[in-house]
Amino acid sequence: MSTALVLAAAPMIGLAQAARAETAPRVLASIPVGDLNLSDPSQVRLFKARVDAAGQAVCAERAQAERLDRWSQRACLRDIQDEVLSKATRQQARALRAAGG
Repeated sequence: MSTALVLAAAPMIGLAQAARAETAPRVLASIPVGDLNLSDPSQVRLFKARVDAAGQAVCAERAQAERLDRWSQRACLRDIQDEVLSKATRQQARALRAAGG
């Protein structure tokens, strides 16, 4: 079960999962970013908290459904963070990295 990240037309980052390759992805979580000023460190921390909360929710659901062990849960969280960084704008990725994300 692979998790993908899609950028929505609205200022949000959405975590999505494709049930099958030929179907549209099912949105697992949305991460609002349009209301944040990522040049403000406190707002970067808020963005990171949103990413972490979305990752926790998605990975907790996966852990329960797939009976993942603790290491697999941590790998899921890292995958979510990596996916966000890969789909984020340069400014968003730079801000997250600066905040330790």
